[in-house]
Amino acid sequence: MSSLRNAVKRITHKERSQPQKRAHLGLLEKKKDYKKRSQDHHRKEDAITNLRRKASQRNPDEFYFAMNNAQMKDGKHRRLEEAERKARINEIGADAVKIMKSQDLSYVRMQSLKDQKKVERMQASLQYLGDNPATMDSDDDFDSSSTDPKRKRGKHTVFVNSKEKAENFDVAEHFGTIPQFAGRSFNRLRKETLLKIGNNDDGYYDDDEDDGFGKKKPPSEKRLKKEERMKKNHARALSKARSKAYAELEARTKRVQDMKNTEAHLVTENIVASKGRKRKIKGAEDGKPAVYVFRRKRAR
Repeated sequence: MSSLRNAVKRITHKERSQPQKRAHLGLLEKKKDYKKRSQDHHRKEDAITNLRRKASQRNPDEFYFAMNNAQMKDGKHRRLEEAERKARINEIGADAVKIMKSQDLSYVRMQSLKDQKKVERMQASLQYLGDNPATMDSDDDFDSSSTDPKRKRGKHTVFVNSKEKAENFDVAEHFGTIPQFAGRSFNRLRKETLLKIGNNDDGYYDDDEDDGFGKKKPPSEKRLKKEERMKKNHARALSKARSKAYAELEARTKRVQDMKNTEAHLVTENIVASKGRKRKIKGAEDGKPAVYVFRRKRAR
């Protein structure tokens, strides 16, 4: 008979909806919604009550040794990095930590060596050209009024036998070039090279038109302006490439120094992790690790 009872159509009970005039207030709250809201409200009230009770019963002289491994940061209680490191060592084991440190040290040394080789190759190719105005072209951007002490200027010291030669020293004659190229530290053409270039120029112009007498016509004013513009663009491109190369050289030099500091820190950590009584005599500063002194131990 139960099957027949289920076969009879029953009234479908529907939840009461929000009245049309109160539709602007949102959905009508049901009992299940009210229960969730009420439980959340009472949970927050209980949490606030417990915090007030703990604050009223707090002992200002209360101390636990675990307090040495924590501190307040941004209003939150956090464990110190040293405490985290010790907990990690206890979790994975001291031997595993030593292996990880040795691998890190090997990687840092390898990267430092690669960067050092790269810096040496760049210095050799760039010929130590800095931002010396004597080594710049006329189109290079250079601020002669800069007073930055970190900007090094290239120097070339020439030794002579007497004071008289030093007073009458001629740079162009010493380097075998013309006075216009005496201030350069790169692309300083010698007189022999300039003479060869001059001998190759027979007074003919590289133009497609012929004047009918075996000589080509001189270039037009438009052609000269175009060549001058091409020279300036070429000089500007060289200047930009040189500036970019020196920026990369400076960045890699800084990276080498950072790698050395990192290597020093890793070495210090390995030393501190070793056995023996030690005492810190100098803290870490300026990116350099702390300095420790070990107790003297008589060798057997």
